[in-house]
Amino acid sequence: MDQLTRAQCQHSLDLLVGQEREIADAFFPLLFERAPELKAMFPKGIDDPMVQTHTLYQMIIAFVGDEQALATKLQVLGFRMAMRGMYRDHADILVNTLIGSLKRQLKQSWQSDFAYAWRIAKMEALRDIEAGAVLMAA
Repeated sequence: MDQLTRAQCQHSLDLLVGQEREIADAFFPLLFERAPELKAMFPKGIDDPMVQTHTLYQMIIAFVGDEQALATKLQVLGFRMAMRGMYRDHADILVNTLIGSLKRQLKQSWQSDFAYAWRIAKMEALRDIEAGAVLMAA
């Protein structure tokens, strides 16, 4: 992902600092309503609000860290999803729910630049998840 796109995604996350609990409260119930089987991809006790907040925080930290490390984590996620019989549609639900939760939390602060940047981030994340799933299939 180019520097500008990454900066736009990070800026949107910066605007949400301190709101992790609210995002987690919106994200996890909606995600598990859309795809209950995805619960297996998260730590034990994911129904606990503290575990949800911690997990969301880790997801955000992974994104703002080193791009190669993020790609590796997404590939591992794809591998683990494939091991459990989950496919691209599950990854798509996961990524769309996360981006939608960020957008809803930002409300009027959500900008078209953020939407564009997160669309690119989504395509790259799905590519990396898919690469991990392919490794599992090999």
